[in-house]
Amino acid sequence: MSATFTIKINGIRTATVNGLENTVKQVDWTMVGEESGVSFELPQTTNLEDPESANFVPLANLTEAEVAAWVEATATNLDGVKAHIQFVLDKEVAKATLTSTAMPWAPVVETPAAPSATP
Repeated sequence: MSATFTIKINGIRTATVNGLENTVKQVDWTMVGEESGVSFELPQTTNLEDPESANFVPLANLTEAEVAAWVEATATNLDGVKAHIQFVLDKEVAKATLTSTAMPWAPVVETPAAPSATP
């Protein structure tokens, strides 16, 4: 199977660049992978290039989807991040189909009985 991936923006860092205030320069984000009810998240940070004045979007007008698109267009490690998440999800999904069983040679740990409430 193959996971579905989503970029979740966790934070941004801005600077004034060529007179453009609050230019987003760094994005903290998390790639979230989900498959068969199992999810795994891997946090990342991406540095963005300086924008052209014609393409500048004021901070107040930004949406999470726009910033996520910038990350997708800029991050050079997306394929590796997705491959790592897929690897972890494959292992967790396979493990979820198994039953944890006590080892026959392991000692049985007995739980002490709770004290009786009646005198």
